[in-house]
Amino acid sequence: MDGFVLILSLFLVFLIAMLFLIFNLKGNWAVYLSAFTATLSAWFVGLVLDANIRFGDPSGFLSLRILLPVLAMGLCILNAILKNRF
Repeated sequence: MDGFVLILSLFLVFLIAMLFLIFNLKGNWAVYLSAFTATLSAWFVGLVLDANIRFGDPSGFLSLRILLPVLAMGLCILNAILKNRF
């Protein structure tokens, strides 16, 4: 089995397990676990995109592995704030 396929399949198993836990938990743990899962997933997607897409930047990537997790965590924080407000 190719290494990339193995890592991708392990990540999908991790993601399914985390989603199962998120839907079964209530309260703050579900919020923390969903933020952790979203951030880790965004980092993995950014890493795959940075590694496989070549851009004209001298360093060769757009730093999507940094940008996407920051956006995901920000959206999770905004979601938690809006749920508590209403």
